[in-house]
Amino acid sequence: MMTGETLGADDYGGSNISRFIRKCNDFRSKPAAVLIVSTVAVFADTVVYGLIVPFLPEILQDRLGMSSSSNGLLFGCFGLGVLIGAPVSAYISDRWKLRKWPMIIGLLGLGATSALFALSNAYWELIVARFAQGLSSGITWAIGLGMIADVYQGEDMGWAMGIAFSGFTLGYLGGPVLGGVIYKAGGVHAIAIFVGAIAGLDLVFRLMLVEPKDVNLASSSRVGSSADLELCQSEKLLQSDSASAHLGDQLTKQQVILQAMESSPALISSPAALGKSESLHTIMESGTKSTHEHTEIHVASRTSNIGELPSGTVSTSALPDNISVVSSARQSEDSAEAPEQKRTTMLDLLKEWPILACCIATISITGALGSFEPTLPIHMKDKYNSDIMVISVVFIAIVIPNVIIAPIAGKYTSDNRVLAKVAPYGRFAFMIGGSVLQAGVIACLGATTNIAGLVINLVFIGLIGGVAAVPILSTMGEHVARMGGDAYAKVYALFNIAYSIGVIIIPTVLPPIMNAVGFAATMGVVSAVLVFGAIILAIHPTIMLRKHGRAAYIGENALPFL
Repeated sequence: MMTGETLGADDYGGSNISRFIRKCNDFRSKPAAVLIVSTVAVFADTVVYGLIVPFLPEILQDRLGMSSSSNGLLFGCFGLGVLIGAPVSAYISDRWKLRKWPMIIGLLGLGATSALFALSNAYWELIVARFAQGLSSGITWAIGLGMIADVYQGEDMGWAMGIAFSGFTLGYLGGPVLGGVIYKAGGVHAIAIFVGAIAGLDLVFRLMLVEPKDVNLASSSRVGSSADLELCQSEKLLQSDSASAHLGDQLTKQQVILQAMESSPALISSPAALGKSESLHTIMESGTKSTHEHTEIHVASRTSNIGELPSGTVSTSALPDNISVVSSARQSEDSAEAPEQKRTTMLDLLKEWPILACCIATISITGALGSFEPTLPIHMKDKYNSDIMVISVVFIAIVIPNVIIAPIAGKYTSDNRVLAKVAPYGRFAFMIGGSVLQAGVIACLGATTNIAGLVINLVFIGLIGGVAAVPILSTMGEHVARMGGDAYAKVYALFNIAYSIGVIIIPTVLPPIMNAVGFAATMGVVSAVLVFGAIILAIHPTIMLRKHGRAAYIGENALPFL
């Protein structure tokens, strides 16, 4: 029996504290930690964008005597900053596999520029501060979404991107709500204090996170699941087989790969297999060649998609991104090293039709959601004589439905069984259908005659907008995975650039249009942009459908689609 003298601190409260610290430290290496940090980061950046919406007319028109067109220019400067910050940070992040520290630098920049905005007394100072905010935001956006794609693969990516998009919506459209309430209570300086508090909390999260490349090797998308256990066992088998081939030349490359594939369907279930199919074919054909070569199989990233390969997803002859096969000659010590694989550039990504189409969809869909920020406050103030509080509350009608629907949309628009039913359109079916429906509701919004009708239309816009926008993120990530998975930050920088183009053009162009033709006609212009985007999105899948027929996308050897 243990006496009081032999009891240490760990036998009392110390053990609980130690256990809590260990759990927190373990959680830092989980994919869920990456998702939380990225979502909070996206929220922090976008809430800064939206905070100024309710009181911007009061500052620019009432205090500085500017025209309403100056509102849109201020939003456009933010987009221009994102346009520059996103690609530069994405290149650095993907080139040197850095995620954490560029995120921290972006956050510090965001806090500093927000303080600058609060202290500005002239229009040109607001322009400079707003541009710098966009520059900082571009860094966080591209890398934050890239971090999620680093650790979530396959069907899990859609769900995770849906969560991140909820953070985007909460900040982007919820920012005006918070901005109105805080400005009413304490003015611009209260806004600055709020931004500082958000930045401080976000900084704590970002500092605690480990680099996603370490998370990727340590955990799967479904932490602690039976799928993770099976995949770990498969990794050990692969390493064991590779060692056997190296030491005794007992197994050929073909035997190693076949044994691994038979042992765990998890290793061939990823839809990210297309980019590696050539490697597999080369290995399978070389099984009868010299046994002086051995194969090292490294699991670079893991996914929990256990089970049969869904029909209509990928060809079963492809090797997934989960496995990269590297061949080397054992006998020649002085043999030249294999040349480094060519890095995927942003230009390479834009040459891929799915990526280009997603950029177009980003401009039209997120641009349509952003069209209300420079127009709705002015419309409500002029037509209904609404104050800042009423304008802020009305924006909730978009925010809450969008936040709720985004994770659900992410889950089902990445479900292979659902996508197979709309092949070859896949995720594009949701973007196209959502764009057309949203265009109809926005057109009706322009015809409303009271605030109640306005709110009802905004609720439907929030719901439909989430369904249309969330598949963009998972489609871009999935296609990069099929290309090799080395350009996640770059592809989300392209998303950011497309988003910025929408933010630059639409807020800048719409206020003058509204001054000339009114709110209803302006909403008609937004609807036309959505319909045009839907037509562009439908072109390629329709051509493929007419060329191959529906039957080519069904069954075990179905053609791939997104």
